[in-house]
Amino acid sequence: MKIFQISLILACFSIGLVNCEDSKSSSAAESLLALGLGGSGFLSSCDSKNPETGRGIFVADEIVSAPTSNGVGFKDSHCLVDGVRGQGKFNGSLDVYSLEDSGSGSAIILRWSGVKVLPVSGIDFIVYENPFFIGVQNDSNPFNNVFMEPLIVEVGNDLINWCGWDPEYTNPDPNTFVGNPIYWERFAGITPFVYNQDTNPMTVSEVFDTDIVNGGGGGDGFDLADPNFGNSGTGCDGSLKTDIQTNGFAYIKISAAKTILSTLPIDAAHANPDIDGVIARSVTP
Repeated sequence: MKIFQISLILACFSIGLVNCEDSKSSSAAESLLALGLGGSGFLSSCDSKNPETGRGIFVADEIVSAPTSNGVGFKDSHCLVDGVRGQGKFNGSLDVYSLEDSGSGSAIILRWSGVKVLPVSGIDFIVYENPFFIGVQNDSNPFNNVFMEPLIVEVGNDLINWCGWDPEYTNPDPNTFVGNPIYWERFAGITPFVYNQDTNPMTVSEVFDTDIVNGGGGGDGFDLADPNFGNSGTGCDGSLKTDIQTNGFAYIKISAAKTILSTLPIDAAHANPDIDGVIARSVTP
C-alpha cells in the first residue's frame, strides 16, 4: 500500500464522498477502520485478529522472516498470520503486509507452528495477496483484467534450499505488462478472492476451489504434484524435490516477482505485493 492511497482515503472520508475509491478498496470508511489511525502513525488492526482453526483449513501462523516489519499499518507482519479476509472480486484485502520492491524486504518466510504441510490430492496450499478485477462490478465483467502485484512462491525444509513452480509470463509481447491472469502461469498475487474467515467463511471444499468466477473462494493454489514443481528455486535438486513431494515441507518463501525474475515488465504500480495470508489443506499431526 502506498502513502498517497492513505491520504486519498482520508480526503474522501473527510469530505463525505462515500463513493470515492482508492486503488485497493471501494469503501473509504472501511479503509479507515482497517488502518486504525492513532499516535504519530497509522496502527494496524491485525493485532486484534486471530486465524481460524479446527476445520481443515490450516493457516500459516508463524513468521520466520519479515525483515522490514515495524508493527505499523501495512508493515505489521502480524497481518501475515492473523487469518484470511478477502473483500470480494472487486476490492483488495486490507488485512495485509506489504513487501518492498527490492532488497531484503521484498520477501517473507512463514511456517505452520512446527508442523509440515503434507501433499494431498489437488491443491496443497493457497496464497492470498490482494488483487481485484477491474471494470464493471457485476457478472457481465469478462474477468480478464486484474489489478495484480505478482509473487513468486517457493517451499523448503532448511531455510537454505528452495523449490518453486517455474513461473512463466506468457504474454506474446513479453515487454508489456498485461493484467490478464491467463498470462501469469504459476505466480501468486494473480487471483482475487472472496473467502473471508469472518464474513464469508465458505465450506472447506469451496475454499480450496480457487475458481472464483464460478463460485470458488479464489486465491492462488499450488500443488506439489504439479509437473513444473522443482524446475526452479535455489538449491532445488531431485532429492529435495522428491522429499517434499513425499513428506511435505516446513517453510514457505514468498517474494515480489521482479526481484527473482528481473526481466518481468512490472512497473512501480505493480511492484509492491501485499500479502493477506497462506492456508494449507493438510499438515502433520
